[in-house]
Amino acid sequence: MMAGMKRRGIIDTWQDRLIEPGEDWYEAIQTAMNDADIALLLISADFIDSRFINDEEVPRLLKRRESEGMRVIPIIVRPCLWASEPIFSKLQALPKNGKPVITFSQENGDRDQAWTDIAKAIENIAKDLRAA
Repeated sequence: MMAGMKRRGIIDTWQDRLIEPGEDWYEAIQTAMNDADIALLLISADFIDSRFINDEEVPRLLKRRESEGMRVIPIIVRPCLWASEPIFSKLQALPKNGKPVITFSQENGDRDQAWTDIAKAIENIAKDLRAA
């Protein structure tokens, strides 16, 4: 989804799987959150159930959103009670209809289209941030 944007220099990505063995994982995550202009929250029941995400990461990202204009974008990946979570009440999620990506039909290409629409929205936001 993001490879083309990375290749064209529109975005740079980071995920916690890039943390090397022996590296201070907490510091690496904090540094990445401090450096990011956009945070993509891949929403699922596992995301909602994660104490670390909800106690450490999301509050820090929302604080940067309020103080620095960081874009925090929930992407609804799997069915879960995301809309009941107070932290998401002010944030427009993707896909725009709030339907989890995994529920789009794979056979007729709807799931690919959902990911394409998400990628296009992210690309537009990244370009807007670069132009500002």
